[in-house]
Amino acid sequence: MVDSVRIYELSFLDAFLQREKSLKFWLPHLLALAGAVLAPLPLVLDMKVHVGMSATVPVLWPLSILLVIGSAILAAKSGNRHLAKMALVAAVAGYMATATYDATRIMGMSAGVTPMDEAVDFGLRITGQTAPGHGPTHGNEQPTPEARSGDDHRQTARPDEHAGDAHQGDVHQPDVHQEAAPARQGSTVALGYAWHYSNGMMFSLGYLLLFGARRWPWAIPYMVFVIYSGMIFAVGVHSMANFIWEAVGHAAFGLTLGLVTWAFLGGNEPAHA
Repeated sequence: MVDSVRIYELSFLDAFLQREKSLKFWLPHLLALAGAVLAPLPLVLDMKVHVGMSATVPVLWPLSILLVIGSAILAAKSGNRHLAKMALVAAVAGYMATATYDATRIMGMSAGVTPMDEAVDFGLRITGQTAPGHGPTHGNEQPTPEARSGDDHRQTARPDEHAGDAHQGDVHQPDVHQEAAPARQGSTVALGYAWHYSNGMMFSLGYLLLFGARRWPWAIPYMVFVIYSGMIFAVGVHSMANFIWEAVGHAAFGLTLGLVTWAFLGGNEPAHA
């Protein structure tokens, strides 16, 4: 056991090795881990159970954030401010690590190795523009019922309707839907990237909770063998080249995560596990 001040700076691994049984430690830390686990769950439900992200993200996304905030408040009331600091560092490290991963992803897209912008795909799913369980991830995108009905209407339009439009000439009225499309697309992309970066922050928090900052090299296998394996389970891979490229991207995420969290928290971790 360690003294009552240092006990709260332990990771789950440290607490397990030291047989820590204090509810003041376990309850807020488990709540924070639950919040981190909930974050990517909508994508798994979308791809595996066909429950659309448009239905689950509005519930699970804020719930995961509230769990983390609530756990930090609960810990602070017990005299532990380390959990709040850990969550803040995870947010900074997660943002930087996700940006590192995105750099490799953009290079992969430019090289034709990575076939899609997954953050945009997230936005399409969250806004219901991609049917659950389908889309660019599997290469068999199926439009939503609303999109299909729109296509059917266009396909069944009478020739004289189009001819009438042609005769309108200089009195042609602007298409409201066409004018709204760029704004809708921009909000979709922004929403997809916001969820993408929020997940990166939660992945970072999960790493700190489980292993702590002083084991910074562990962040690389954590991202490759835990997080990336989970992504493969949820969405699959397109090719061997895509599989290798994504593994490198997640390793780069892990390296950034490990170094940044070590810089902020490594010196404050207990000296012995």
